[in-house]
Amino acid sequence: MLLNSTFAAESVTDAGNVSTNNENRLSMTEKYNSGWAVYIDNDLFSSAETDRDYTGGLAVTLSGQRAQEFLLSTDNWLDTIDRWVRFDTLYQKSPHFQLHSFEYGFTLFTPRDTSIAEPIFDDHPYASLFFIANTEQTVIPANKFSYQSTLTLGILGLPVAEDVQVSLHKLTGTALPQGWENQISYGGEPTAKYTVSVQKTLTNIYRQGKSDYDIKASMEGNIGYSTDINAGFSGRWGRINTPWWSFNPHQAEYINLGAPVVADRLEGSTSEFYFWAGFNIKYRFYNAILQGQFRDSVVTFSSDQLESVIYEGWTGITREFGTGLNVSFFVRGRTAEIKGPNARKPLWGGFIFSKSY
Repeated sequence: MLLNSTFAAESVTDAGNVSTNNENRLSMTEKYNSGWAVYIDNDLFSSAETDRDYTGGLAVTLSGQRAQEFLLSTDNWLDTIDRWVRFDTLYQKSPHFQLHSFEYGFTLFTPRDTSIAEPIFDDHPYASLFFIANTEQTVIPANKFSYQSTLTLGILGLPVAEDVQVSLHKLTGTALPQGWENQISYGGEPTAKYTVSVQKTLTNIYRQGKSDYDIKASMEGNIGYSTDINAGFSGRWGRINTPWWSFNPHQAEYINLGAPVVADRLEGSTSEFYFWAGFNIKYRFYNAILQGQFRDSVVTFSSDQLESVIYEGWTGITREFGTGLNVSFFVRGRTAEIKGPNARKPLWGGFIFSKSY
């Protein structure tokens, strides 16, 4: 059942402090253009030693009904897959509403020493992914569940990855990378990934900008160029005027997946300013960024050279500047995925600029 009106949010209490019985009447009708977000990741933001492991990425998300209509939109394919795997049966019998987004971007990976042109067989291989992705988020207000599915289509190994990094190094005046001809699937190879996740809000209290918080648990599965299952917890604390289902920091395999940007706000709140943090545990079955895909690659790792269990954590801060314009800074880190003497714990930072309408 798809809701097309509004609902009165549930009452929230704590230690006798009762928030309004109507936190906000949140719109169930998706706007044609609900907003946009820009994600910028780079290890430069978290470490003095740059260009190793996950070097950085850039992604742009466009939200609203328009995400279903873009020339390269794969929304119809995503719906077909959701029905085929019966993901939609998890929510179709409950009152719910749906949001959509379209994302495009790229991610870059390098070994520690980028001054060597020859293959480096005991360190993270050069790798790149240029991608587009469609996301559908389904929210069940009554029990605070949010379901999300994403279909990502991309190309590994494009030579333009070197041009991107060379341009960045010229801007910063640093040494130019030399080994991009050794990257995974060099020359280009199509790839894809299907993601499903469920998020449950365990508790939330909104006091109209006075020590608000929400805490959520999440589970996710991926199949494709990154195949894994993972689960974790996340939370945010501070002045919050956006609903619990609008915050999805767990949706990130390196760069953030493009969760829909929304404008619904809690009544009476001041501008947002909150801290956030979380962690998850991942069991990885396959990673094309390290193991390669079908095309021959100069440097790859076998499954027994990689850790299967990976822990990841993140923390960040979000500040609202003007209605609906948010800027976030975050740091993410994970345990080493490559075994051996060059095993490292990737650490990177990033900025998120978003605008909701």
